[in-house]
Amino acid sequence: MIAYMPALYEDELIYSWFARYFAHMYPSYISALEDLMENRNTRADFGFINHLDAGAREIITKIIPMEELIMGHTMFPSYRFVGHGRLSNALESMANTEEDVHRLLPVSKNRTNGQVHYINYCPLCATEARETYGEAYWTRQANIRGIDICAKHKCRLRNTNIEISGKQSARLYVAEEEINDTVPELVEDSLELHLSEYITDVFQSPVYMDNTVGIGEFLNSRLEGTKYLSTRGKMRNITLLFNEFMEFYKELPNQGITKLSQMQKVFTGYRWDFYEVCQIAYFLGINVDDLVNPRLPDISQTEIFNEKVARLYDAGLGCHRIAREMGCSSSTARNANRIKLKAEHDYSGRKGIKRDDWKQMDKEMLQQVRDTCKQIYYNDGGRPGHVTVNAVCRALGFPDKRFDYLPKCRKVIYGYEEKKEVYWAREVVWCYQDLMGSKGEEDIRWRDIRNITNLRKDNFIASFPYLEQFADMETAGKIKSLLPI
Repeated sequence: MIAYMPALYEDELIYSWFARYFAHMYPSYISALEDLMENRNTRADFGFINHLDAGAREIITKIIPMEELIMGHTMFPSYRFVGHGRLSNALESMANTEEDVHRLLPVSKNRTNGQVHYINYCPLCATEARETYGEAYWTRQANIRGIDICAKHKCRLRNTNIEISGKQSARLYVAEEEINDTVPELVEDSLELHLSEYITDVFQSPVYMDNTVGIGEFLNSRLEGTKYLSTRGKMRNITLLFNEFMEFYKELPNQGITKLSQMQKVFTGYRWDFYEVCQIAYFLGINVDDLVNPRLPDISQTEIFNEKVARLYDAGLGCHRIAREMGCSSSTARNANRIKLKAEHDYSGRKGIKRDDWKQMDKEMLQQVRDTCKQIYYNDGGRPGHVTVNAVCRALGFPDKRFDYLPKCRKVIYGYEEKKEVYWAREVVWCYQDLMGSKGEEDIRWRDIRNITNLRKDNFIASFPYLEQFADMETAGKIKSLLPI
């Protein structure tokens, strides 16, 4: 039973807070974990919140609201670029300490390209904490993946050789005991320093949970008017962008993006890595406020182009003259004038429903749609489902076109949107883990997964690149090895 919790310091990780509780109260970390965790064998998560003991949760929420704890004392802000629906579900689940966050967010793996991640600290931050509070603590700022410089003190971060790994023991590492070397290595003015300051500012900025603009869509909008987008705004010159991006960052020690395909996935909305998004945004000159609360322009470059072309045609100019005026090919000028937007069919009058009632229905149905999406996606630990508009319609008994006039509900559904290959990976990981419980690892074969999931061999192979989003590297490797060579 918790009788006392130490003060929670600025930017302190909740892991560090729990470690200091152990140092202040008990000679054994097991005793501290019994007080704090639902299960005494739980390994305290370094970046997030575990399943807390009911009594511990009650005491902690009296000190600080759970959502404020998540936003200000976990690594949650570094996943701000994940799709809106997925991020909202993760926050809700974390606040209620329900589902494991590693199943809800694309949490960075403990090892990236063979590189092990360790707990980092800033020597000057540790010294400052000891002078102010009498003890050092682990900070979030020093453990943002990809940066090696403390933006506050402009000195090089140090690692502790304590690996951040799910295979580590449940021991709580206390910063005051582990931090010994506090001699700073100051960093001169450089691109690495400026990028670290930019990324830290983004991380420390508020997370606007009501903003539904996808980061890929936003970054695409910021290419408008640049040489990386065609005159009409329909085609990205992603190769030119990638080449100039790599040249710009060629001296950077930590190269987040190294492949054209990585950058392409960011712009198409299939990749949300915090460091990579910040790298692209910094290269494009996007300020921090615009990046953390993105807004799309009222009118796109394509719409502006088409309107100008239409006016020139109305003025009597031919397509070749217009092409010279607009700086495009004659075929582009010709096609721009031919495009007519098809009016959407109005289904709102069906079955006697008045148009004014749709907004109210959209509001009233929102929570039910959220619950339905969550049920389909997780299926209470059973076989996961693929969340689509049609699947939600079937589950709720709605007509096919109902969500055409429920935009808020539709956005919730789109928040769960994923490629088929990603869904297959989720399904395969679930199936493998289910088989582990019934058959044992040594007895699992590829045909077992095929028989349960009904996936063809090429579908199974297509899921391989996405397995590590839902399982650790070792498990993903074992699943891939099931397929006979």
